[in-house]
Amino acid sequence: MASQSSSKTEKATPERLRKAREQGQFLTSRVLVGGIQFLAFLLVIEQLVAGWRITIGLQLSAMLDRALHESIGLAEWTALIRGLCLAVFLPAVKAGAIILAAGLGTHLLLTRGGFSLHLLAPNFGRFNFVSKIRELPRQNLKSVLQAAVLIVALSYVLYSFMQQNASQLFRLPLESVEAGAADVASSVTALLWKAAGLFLVFGIVDVAQQYRRHTAQLRMSKEEIKEENKRTQGDPQMRARIRRLRRDLLRRQMMREVRKATAVIVNPTHFAVAIRYDMETMLCPVVTAKGRNWLALRIRQIAVENQVPIIENPPLARALYEAIDVGRTISPEFYKAIAEILAYVYKLMGRKLPI
Repeated sequence: MASQSSSKTEKATPERLRKAREQGQFLTSRVLVGGIQFLAFLLVIEQLVAGWRITIGLQLSAMLDRALHESIGLAEWTALIRGLCLAVFLPAVKAGAIILAAGLGTHLLLTRGGFSLHLLAPNFGRFNFVSKIRELPRQNLKSVLQAAVLIVALSYVLYSFMQQNASQLFRLPLESVEAGAADVASSVTALLWKAAGLFLVFGIVDVAQQYRRHTAQLRMSKEEIKEENKRTQGDPQMRARIRRLRRDLLRRQMMREVRKATAVIVNPTHFAVAIRYDMETMLCPVVTAKGRNWLALRIRQIAVENQVPIIENPPLARALYEAIDVGRTISPEFYKAIAEILAYVYKLMGRKLPI
């Protein structure tokens, strides 16, 4: 196992990342999601509790006042209780929805909107108790360390809270119930905000750890990359054979075009460029074939067999070979030289010069 993990030194390929996302292997952090949900809980409670308390008080006061001054029927009692329940539970439902949305949004942000049904499929490998038992020491050690650090941090926060608020806590018996409740609420709120900040710090650290672990799990060995390339792009030998066949096909097509060429410009044995020009259908000459060394010799042989004029012009042949691709028209810098060659060819063949 150690040798296999050490051999996986390459970064994951795009295909590997795509398959990992399809299988539900996303970067996520339960610690950060829990911290964000706790922060959302504090924000919601801080905004809703005051208004919630006032609304419930008004509802109860109106119900008691009406009950003391007039008789209330069964239907009216049902409506009053329904209104009270809505006033009590509707803000709680809204708060729960906000907290759930905060957790879900954080999870989707970490996974970059990833969603996969693969995790819902039954996986009997999870029932392998032997592997679970082997992983227990490593998982438990990590959990114990995280819990120990978190307990120490929370203890320090609680200790600092007691030190800062000791005098205020000792004055509580001397204060009124309302004032004491307000002081306790403000102190507890401050303590909870510090805890929320601590949870966020632990969440960020956990994201960094999960990212490192996720990246390590997706790493690939060089052999795996080669196998993936074979699967996606095909066997290298087969690709080379296909390229060779394609070159042969293009070469045969090019050689057929030499028979229709107007002239072949050579250098005199290393380069050969066949050009074709038809004054009725073409605006300017086109390079129909070109080659060097053996291919140049083959172009010359086909030109001789089909009585295509061969013109020796070494500088022009080399320049055309390097500058113009097969099937492309002649560029303007060659117009003068090509016009002279065409004039010579037309004169040689006794044909009327194009105007």
